[in-house]
Amino acid sequence: MGQTIVEKIAQSHMAEGPNRALRAGDFLSIRPHRCMTHDNTSAVMSKFKGIGAKRVKNPNQLTFALDHDIQNQDESNLKKYRAIEAFAKEHGVDFYPAGSGIGHQIMVERGYVVPGSFVVASDSHSNMYGALGAIGTPIVRTDAAAVWATGEFWWQIPRSIQVVLEGKLPTGATGKDVIITLCGLYNHDECLNAAVEFTGPGVAALSMDARFSISNMTTEWGPLVGWFPVDTVTVAYMRGVHQRLKAIGVERFTEKQIEGWAANPPAPDADASYAARIVLDLAEVTPHVSGPDTVQAMQSVAEMEVKKVAIQKAYLVSCVNSRVEDLDAAANVLKGKKVAAGVKFYLGAASQWVQEEAEKRGIWKTLMDAGASPLPPGCGPCIGLGIGLLEAGEVGISATNRNFKGRMGSRDAKCYLASPEVVAASAVAGYICGPQEFRAGSPRRQFSEMTVASGNAE
Repeated sequence: MGQTIVEKIAQSHMAEGPNRALRAGDFLSIRPHRCMTHDNTSAVMSKFKGIGAKRVKNPNQLTFALDHDIQNQDESNLKKYRAIEAFAKEHGVDFYPAGSGIGHQIMVERGYVVPGSFVVASDSHSNMYGALGAIGTPIVRTDAAAVWATGEFWWQIPRSIQVVLEGKLPTGATGKDVIITLCGLYNHDECLNAAVEFTGPGVAALSMDARFSISNMTTEWGPLVGWFPVDTVTVAYMRGVHQRLKAIGVERFTEKQIEGWAANPPAPDADASYAARIVLDLAEVTPHVSGPDTVQAMQSVAEMEVKKVAIQKAYLVSCVNSRVEDLDAAANVLKGKKVAAGVKFYLGAASQWVQEEAEKRGIWKTLMDAGASPLPPGCGPCIGLGIGLLEAGEVGISATNRNFKGRMGSRDAKCYLASPEVVAASAVAGYICGPQEFRAGSPRRQFSEMTVASGNAE
């Protein structure tokens, strides 16, 4: 019996564990390729010192990126940021100051994540790295401190679920709609703490930014891993990363490695065993909205338009939907239009590099001309920090990844999640709607009954 991709990649990063082919349920010590921490680096520093560690085992494993509370200019926060920067300098760790971007975006655009690698972060949206054919998964701060001190941490291999994507997304539907659909259709913890392998002919038509969005929000769905296969889209993205880094004198992987990923991409074995299989026809996916207050409830945009749910705030921010493709999609909707009176539209790029590219292409100007309120590249309102939070009684539509009560402000506010296009259209209309009419149909649920990890499901 062959191995799933999570079993194979874990095997290739094993420092200590079973002397055999790894299977779901096995415990092993993993030596990750990279480990990212953000503002919580300060808390990890305390744990690191608390276990008696003096020096970082392998500085090249670590990346620090300040992204959560970057609008906070209080001395206590600035002092924390200075301490993190000083620790990074002392130990030779790559450090990205406030304003550089969200940590997860830094990891992918700066070449820290590569196909077939095992990459962790002390943040739940580490699943995003799976879009590049890596295993991306979150770890707790204690495990992060262990990686700093020893280069390793203990991990249990989760069961794997195969998600087969067929067909092609219709006009108007996006990667965000794919993951909203999956969260809404399978909302009884069917995939909780599993590793999800996306596969099937539908993958090829998904852009890299769409894959990032889907992998990122598998966190809200419940899985610990959201992995995509490596194909021409992945390789083209990695070439772009390599070229941009080379232009500033940095090389984190080589041309030879890129050729290797193209010729021999990491993949599960043909006879790998899965706990279950989901089949989703992308042609049936239409623009949908999650919420309010949960990703487990979804409604089609067509249904929402009929209800004319008024909004006071709209958000195009966060690590799930603030890349160039997302900003461009929103700009296309907003071109020549203005945000509705009584609506505040908040805009924050996923990184400084993303914003610079958007400015170069004229995308940023279009968004600003429409009335967007710019925020620095960072988490901000997505995590309930900084300006622009939802106040009691308000309704917001957001391209972020979480909308539980209190996430983006008051617990007495309501928040819906949607694609950048729907957020932009809603900001202009003043109520939740799409940029064009969509049919109200919903994709069918096709999910096999859960089986033991050693069994096959169809």
